[in-house]
Amino acid sequence: MRNSPVFNRRNLFGATAAGLAASSLAACATSGSDDDAQEVTVGDDAENPFGVDGSAPLDVVIFDGGFGNEYAVAHQAMYNEAFPDAEITHLATQAIAETQQPRFAEGKPCDVLDNSGAQQIPMDSLVSDGELAELTPLLDAPSYDDPDVTVRETLRDGVLSMGTFNGEVYALNYVFSAWTVWYDAKLFRDQGWTPPTTWEEMLALCPTIQAAGIAPWTYAGQHPVYLYDMLLILAGRHGGVEVLKNIDHLEPDAWRHESVVKAAEALSALQSEGYILEGTPGIDHIQSQTAFNERKAAFLPCGSWLPNEQAAIAPADFEYMPMGVPYFEGSVQPGLISAGGEEPFVIPKNATNLAGAYEYLRIMLSKEGAQIFGDTVQAATVVKGVELSNPAAQATDQLVSNPDDLFQPRFRFWYTAMSDEVKAALGALASGEQTAAEFIDRMQAVADETAADETIDKFRHDG
Repeated sequence: MRNSPVFNRRNLFGATAAGLAASSLAACATSGSDDDAQEVTVGDDAENPFGVDGSAPLDVVIFDGGFGNEYAVAHQAMYNEAFPDAEITHLATQAIAETQQPRFAEGKPCDVLDNSGAQQIPMDSLVSDGELAELTPLLDAPSYDDPDVTVRETLRDGVLSMGTFNGEVYALNYVFSAWTVWYDAKLFRDQGWTPPTTWEEMLALCPTIQAAGIAPWTYAGQHPVYLYDMLLILAGRHGGVEVLKNIDHLEPDAWRHESVVKAAEALSALQSEGYILEGTPGIDHIQSQTAFNERKAAFLPCGSWLPNEQAAIAPADFEYMPMGVPYFEGSVQPGLISAGGEEPFVIPKNATNLAGAYEYLRIMLSKEGAQIFGDTVQAATVVKGVELSNPAAQATDQLVSNPDDLFQPRFRFWYTAMSDEVKAALGALASGEQTAAEFIDRMQAVADETAADETIDKFRHDG
């Protein structure tokens, strides 16, 4: 049974995970249609292509999550090196929607927003309501390091797709991230276990893991969205990437494809076979990650930020190692992986210092700015050439080495009602509250409603 309504785009802006009393905001949530909004163009000065007023203040809001905000402080120091008279206001918070949505509603947003985390303001709403500045000027500007090379040319292949909506770029996803399954290489080495490649090998290993007093799996039960990429990539590996594109494109019966059904049944079976750590449905991401660090569970699905987020908690001898989602035997695209740009930085269209915001992102995309991020959190940015010394980060880079196998399921970022539904539905599926068939019916129903709702802007993958 479905319990999440399909909102139209105006309602969406006033309905976020923050649980705000948003009904009062919904009617006045948007200001992106203002005719007097600034525009930024690329000028002839390669050192200041956007014509930044060096004395103008800059307002930056950073999501203080798995990557922290130390790197952002360093980026702001670089900005102040170039513009020493600029006063920078820096807010690091996990309450993105709670603190920033009212500012959008008032028409007084920050200049740069790291719109990430559980309280991310829905990107589909921000885009559809015209709240964001388009980033082509940034991409066409000379790079910070070489005036003969554009910013666009410094980026890794495919990283702009996640922030592109119907051909226009509205978000710079700064982290080159991969959603993988993590294990402790030391534990596996000590136990003589071979990391599984196929789903069948994983299932065969589970009883052996249990015999050692360890649960095979855990996950963030309170935030089942952590299972989103695992389920979809399992289906996509089996049936090919077109299976996932059809879901994103709201094609009829896309959720009923045999590969999606098979993946849902497999995820459900982990619970019914007793392969998930007891109590997992009730724990949050930190608790699940801590249980993993305590070697109470062997496998944990998570993103590339995991080692950095747990740096202060993990045992000194813990060896983070990522692997792709084990694939079904007979899969047609076994190398498929959810990887590409994540951690979306956006520039509000009505930012006070629009030129400064573009320049701040250009600094982030410099060689120095990107290396600062890589050294600080041991994760790659979308900039080419960042060298990482951490073995887990190096292993992740190997997993994402084939550009033909990189794909990020997108419907969760395009359609907020589907995002809300899949989170709840995944939780019910993984905990055994709903069967795989009920999960499929539930997701197909919200997909059909979204497709039929003419008030919702529709998006498609390029190519």
